Amino acid sequence: MKIISVYLILLFLSISCSFEAEKTTPEKRVVTMKRDSSLADYTYRVNELGGLLSGDFIVKSHSYFVIASNLDETETNKILKNTIDRAVECFYNDYLQTTPGGPTTIFLFKDDKTYRYWAKKLYDDDDLSRYGYYKPSEQTMLMNINTGTGTLVHEMTHALVRYDFPDVPSWFNEGLGSLYERCSLNDKIILGYVNWRLPALQDAIADKSYTSLDKLMKTDWNEFYGDRSDVNYSQARYFCMYLQEKGLLKNFYKHFRDTYTEDNTGIKQTEHITGKKLSDLEKDYLEWVGTLKYE
Repeated sequence: MKIISVYLILLFLSISCSFEAEKTTPEKRVVTMKRDSSLADYTYRVNELGGLLSGDFIVKSHSYFVIASNLDETETNKILKNTIDRAVECFYNDYLQTTPGGPTTIFLFKDDKTYRYWAKKLYDDDDLSRYGYYKPSEQTMLMNINTGTGTLVHEMTHALVRYDFPDVPSWFNEGLGSLYERCSLNDKIILGYVNWRLPALQDAIADKSYTSLDKLMKTDWNEFYGDRSDVNYSQARYFCMYLQEKGLLKNFYKHFRDTYTEDNTGIKQTEHITGKKLSDLEKDYLEWVGTLKYE
C-alpha cells in the first residue's frame, strides 16, 4: 500500500530555528533561506514520486528531504530517527550555517535488485556503486540501504555542504564525506573512525607512490576523480580525520569556507589553523597514519 504523506515542513522549520537560536553565538549564525516556494517544492516532489513509483514505496517529506523508501514503515522510521535526524543535528551543531533552499530526495532501497532497477528506470544509471550515490544535478541520493547507513551519511554530507560551502574543492568535499562513512552520531557530535580506506593510503606510503598534501590540495576535479581516486579519497579522508583527532577539523571547515577566496586550495587555511607549514605538518600526519590499524 502506497503511503503518501506531507509533513508540516513549516512546523519543523520553526522548531529547528528555535533550537538554533538557543545556541547562536557571535561566531555562529544559522542562515535560513527563503521558504515561500520550497514548501511547494516538497509537496510537488512527494506527489511526483507518488506517481512514478510502485505501491510498495513510502513517500513523504522529512526534515530537509523527501524520502522514498521500499523498506517497511518501521525500518524506514528507524533510519529517519537514528541516522538522518541525528546526522542533520550533528552537521548543524558542528559545521553548517546555511540550510537548504529546497528538498533533496533520498531513495532508501531495501536491496541491490530494487536499487539497480529504479536507478535505471528513473535516471538511466547502470554503472553503480554497490552502496549508493548522490546526483547533485538532480538533488537526489540513491541508497542501497541493505549495505548499511555509512554511505547514507557520506552522501548527506555532500547534499548539505553544497548549500553552506558551494565552492568546496573535491579533496575536502570527499575527505569530509568519506570520513563519515564510519562514524558515531552522539550528543550532537559526529566523529569519524578508521575504516576500509586505510590500506590504500598505507600501501601508497610504503611503495613510495604517495603524493604530498600540497599536490592533493591542488588537484582539480578531473585529477581527484581520475586514475588515483582510491588513494586520493583515502588521503583526503585521513587528513580530515587527523585534523579531527587534533580538535581542529570544525575550525578548519569554517575558516576555509569563510576565506575560500583567499586560497581555494585550503593550504593557507591549513597552515593558519595548525600553526605549521604544510611540509612540517605532513611529517606528523604521516607518522600518525602509520600508527593506525584497520581491523
